Amino acid sequence: MSHPPATLRLLRLCALALFWLAGFGPAWAQFDLGEPKQATPSLVADTTAITPGKPFTAGVRLKMLPGWHVYHEFSGDSGAPPRINWELPEGFKAGPIQWPIPSSHMDDGDMLTYVFENDVLLMVEITPPEKLPPGEVTLKANVDWLVCEKICVPGKGGVELKLPVGESAPANTDLFNHWRGQLPKPGSPPFQVKWDVSKAESFSLRVEGLPKEVKAEFFPFPAGDAKAGHPKTSEIAEDGGRTITFPIEEGRAANLPWRGLIVSEKSASSREGWLISAKGDDKAPAPAAANAAPSAPAPTGSSGIGWVLLTAFFGGMLLNVMPCVLPVIALKIFGFVHQGGQNPARIFRLGLAFTAGVFTFFLILATAVAQLKTAFNWGYVLQNPYSLSALVALIFAFSLNLLGVFEIALSGGTAGKLDELSRREGLGGAFLHGLFTTLLGTSCTAPFLAASLGFAATQPVPMIYLIFVAIATGMALPYFLLTTRPAWLRFVPKPGAWMQRVKQIMGFIMMAVAVWLFGVLAGRGADVAAWMGWLLLVVGAGCWMLGTWHESWLVRLALIPVLAASYFFFLHGSLAAPARTGEARHVARTGSIEWDRYTDEALAAARKEGLPVFVDFTADWCINCKVYERTVLATEKVGAKFAEKKILALRADWTNTDDPAVTRALKSFGRVGVPLYVLYRPGETEPVVADALTPGWLVGELDKIK
Repeated sequence: MSHPPATLRLLRLCALALFWLAGFGPAWAQFDLGEPKQATPSLVADTTAITPGKPFTAGVRLKMLPGWHVYHEFSGDSGAPPRINWELPEGFKAGPIQWPIPSSHMDDGDMLTYVFENDVLLMVEITPPEKLPPGEVTLKANVDWLVCEKICVPGKGGVELKLPVGESAPANTDLFNHWRGQLPKPGSPPFQVKWDVSKAESFSLRVEGLPKEVKAEFFPFPAGDAKAGHPKTSEIAEDGGRTITFPIEEGRAANLPWRGLIVSEKSASSREGWLISAKGDDKAPAPAAANAAPSAPAPTGSSGIGWVLLTAFFGGMLLNVMPCVLPVIALKIFGFVHQGGQNPARIFRLGLAFTAGVFTFFLILATAVAQLKTAFNWGYVLQNPYSLSALVALIFAFSLNLLGVFEIALSGGTAGKLDELSRREGLGGAFLHGLFTTLLGTSCTAPFLAASLGFAATQPVPMIYLIFVAIATGMALPYFLLTTRPAWLRFVPKPGAWMQRVKQIMGFIMMAVAVWLFGVLAGRGADVAAWMGWLLLVVGAGCWMLGTWHESWLVRLALIPVLAASYFFFLHGSLAAPARTGEARHVARTGSIEWDRYTDEALAAARKEGLPVFVDFTADWCINCKVYERTVLATEKVGAKFAEKKILALRADWTNTDDPAVTRALKSFGRVGVPLYVLYRPGETEPVVADALTPGWLVGELDKIK
């Protein structure tokens, strides 16, 4: 039977490649899971009406089930804060999120996070224009959040509030008074805080002047690329003095500009906090990151978790209709019925054993992929011309396999031995049949499997296991259902020519992926593109020879030196040449925006001169980057705003080489991949950072440049 892996990749690539090539924007927009029951958003305001020119406060309220929590702006060891993307009428402006004091939460695995439990109100000051027509105004916002208990569930939802234009009066007074009381207080705390940042390994705060029974807690904010570890508090002296020490786990250096939130707690219902800084008078303003981009679009990476797992599941189901798989389903179920002697309980147990074998195979596969992930830099695979050319050739060959030019199969002896082993009766035989069934179907699924491995290796390790569990579930589900109801076999579609058509369609999708990656490689120059084309011709001829003389060992042995010689003859010298980069200052144009090459020196010089700077971290192989480029950066509205604000546009291109400057810059923002967008505004210490773009959000952030 077959491997349900790569339909996950192929279904995504079908949507991604076709929509992207047609210019339809981000086709992989986050799968809408609906509003999860664990958290419910709503929009409220502290006013009954909107008075032109008079600021008021609106708040996104997240109510969670007991035991669930969302995260503070600085979430600690894991998590992601809620994000608000406002859709306001023309002339309205939204300020930054006013973050309440969080609570510390220790998760399994010694993970310290800073959270809001059960309920939180994220307040934002809204400023209406000086003139408004009479009538009603609708305020809208799209909210993204991550809500966690033992598991984490990403959520998104739209909220709106309608208010009349007129004389305002207070509304929701108790609610807003409560949450305003949870905000950090202005000024210095009514007790002493003495910093010690002289050590590279740790920093500490000595708190004096608090009663012994009052708890003191400090929530650190990031200091550049430095990361604070878990705090340790000394014994409390008789006068109430105590020292809170934080190890520095990453970016160790002495005299870093640490800052954060110092909190005193007399009781669970009586907590007060102040923003303090190690550099100066402890009257620290709100952290720049809080003012930077609280309403930035939530990072979507390439898609939401729901979309990935759903396509993985349906990918596993789809592989059951491959030509080498579908005919086996009925035979296997009839075999279970025969072994079970028409005993439904026995048949069901045999089906469970088979399903366990399928899941075992994919868990083994997931473990192998997780190991690959730790061994290789998968971004480097697409940056390095040698690995990229090999990937283009491999995917091209796989597409020819799906189109029927040649077949991938186990040797007859190996297949026969595995088949004989799996034919044993009983639960053990059923388990082994499930374990080896995908391996025996390699001729149909090897291309899918290879693509899935490549995609899964780019994901976090827990996500790798979830992907393969979803694939296994999709593949095993028909067997599980049919062993509970063997009579449903009459609904299984009959094998036919339509199965070959499905396989061929997948071949064309795989070919589209090869064309896309070929375009990335062609960015190194016309010579590279031409010689790669000749190499693909040889690969195609070799695949045809395999299909025509598939039983000839002589053909198989001859192909290896022929392909190796073709590579060195056509391509090796071209790839060894430096990439086509040039030394020109201007490197690209997107719409009306002209991009300069990113360097640390260029950024530092512009910042010193007080210029606003926008940095686009991108790569030719990054589909997300290209979509945001076409749907946001190339728009006339954004281009005009860049010109109006005199933005210096820097492009940090990560396509061809593992550029140390780009890698270093990405790491400083806690990123290991692209896209990433960074806006430096004059007069602000910290930049605005976003993983995704919308025209409205970007223009709004540019409008804040004075």
